[in-house]
Amino acid sequence: MDINLRISLDLSKPQKIQASATTHIELPKIETSLTVAQLAFLCRLFHDLGYFTNGTQIEMLKVISTHFVTSNAKDISLNSLRAKYYGTDESTKKNVKAKLIEMLNHLNHSHK
Repeated sequence: MDINLRISLDLSKPQKIQASATTHIELPKIETSLTVAQLAFLCRLFHDLGYFTNGTQIEMLKVISTHFVTSNAKDISLNSLRAKYYGTDESTKKNVKAKLIEMLNHLNHSHK
């Protein structure tokens, strides 16, 4: 089988060539010692206080579920994160409060 291909380019007239390429970069996930419930509650606090300003909570939750892992969850389910975001139990609230106090104490003692 013989295939001949003839290409003719007119270089006297500038032409626009459109090309698109998708680059996929695999970033490592951020590892946290927080539970999924604690991570969800912290996100809720940040959003409620206006520190996260995405248009919708779901955008933020997608990023968190995609880019974070916990010691118990190597893949955080978006549905699980969303359920914990909207339904926080008292134990999670207490644990997050303790962690926030720990951060404040650390800030007060080590960053004078």
